[in-house]
Formats: sequence, C-alpha cells, structure tokens
Amino acid sequence: MNLADGIALARAVAVLPVIVLVATGSDTLALVVFAAAALSDAIDGPVARARDEVTARGEWLDPLADKVLIAGTLAALAARGLVPLWALVIVFGRELAAIAVRSRSPHPLPATADGKAKTVLQALAVAMTLLAADAGSAPLAATAAIVLAAALGLTVVSGLRLILRAAQTAAHAR
Repeated sequence: MNLADGIALARAVAVLPVIVLVATGSDTLALVVFAAAALSDAIDGPVARARDEVTARGEWLDPLADKVLIAGTLAALAARGLVPLWALVIVFGRELAAIAVRSRSPHPLPATADGKAKTVLQALAVAMTLLAADAGSAPLAATAAIVLAAALGLTVVSGLRLILRAAQTAAHAR
C-alpha cells in the first residue's frame, strides 16, 4: 500500500474513535479527530500525484473513506439527537444511489465540482455541529443546522445530476 492509500485508509478508520468520542460526549476531541481526518482528504490526492502513485485502489478508496467518515459521524450525531435521522437517510440514500449508478454505468463517472463541494459542506456541517455541541451554543447550533440544510440540498442536487450524467453517458454509448 502506498502513502496516499494509507492516508485515505486512515481517514476511514478514524471514524471509529470519532463515533466513540461522540457517543461519550467528548465533542472537543471528536471535533479534533474528525477535522484532522476530513482535512486529510486534501492531502492524499496531491501525494499520490506527486509520488506518481495513483492507483485504482486509491481511486475508490479515497471517496469511500470520505463517505465512511461523514456517514459514520452523522450516524453518531443522529444517535445523540444532534442531527435529525432523516439527514442521515438523505446522505446514505444519495451515496447508495451513487454506488448503484456508477456500478451500472458503461463508462467511468468521475467526481465533479458539485460532488466535491457536497463533501466539503457535509464535513463543515458535521464539524460545526460538534463545535456547537461542545460549546453548548444555541446560535452556533442554529448556524450548523443551516449549513447542514445547505449540505443536504447539495447532496440531493449532486445525486440527481450524477443520475442525469449517467443516463446521458448511457444514451451516448448506444
């Protein structure tokens, strides 16, 4: 396993301590671990390209690590009542739909700007929710809820755009 793949794998594994920390109310530490893991997403791609170590494994491991980190942390937050369960359902539903669409597409469907923005906004919403829980701040919690709503909107839009792109790709393949 190369360094970039190791970074992505570490990001996915980081969800385990984050879940435990959220479950035990250690929100500050959960935020630190979550933020470090989320920020590692900006590192693994450039590392792979700089070291000429772009791999097929890395191409699926990187987005999978993002999904595991975000969805796992959202699940822990939902279990504590810090985010609504339906938010988790939207995120899981979109990601399952994306997996199904990509697996059936005759051609690769690379990540797009709206998909990447979705991941960033989801991570920001999770981080702000953890920060609000730690600070016990109602205004910060309200702001986190607004960011989460924006993230969920982009989650739905990017999912629909992915489905449309897959349909167009399939139509052109005929």
